[in-house]
Amino acid sequence: MFKYLAVAFLASASVASAQQLSMSDKLALRDNCKQDFQELCPGIAPGDGKLMACINQKKDKLSSACSSTIAGIMAKRKS
Repeated sequence: MFKYLAVAFLASASVASAQQLSMSDKLALRDNCKQDFQELCPGIAPGDGKLMACINQKKDKLSSACSSTIAGIMAKRKS
């Protein structure tokens, strides 16, 4: 399920297709953000924008590891 959370999150946040996430990006999200997503947005399933809305509302509560991971992935997507 986490794979879908990460893909939904980044697909909503980025112009790039979710299928373009590298394995290292997926692993970094799993390692650094899984707990944040589960704690900050429990029970919210990806796919209808609710997870993205929740994370956006609580982005100031993300762990530094998760924030850094997302920022790094987003920076790579923009270049």
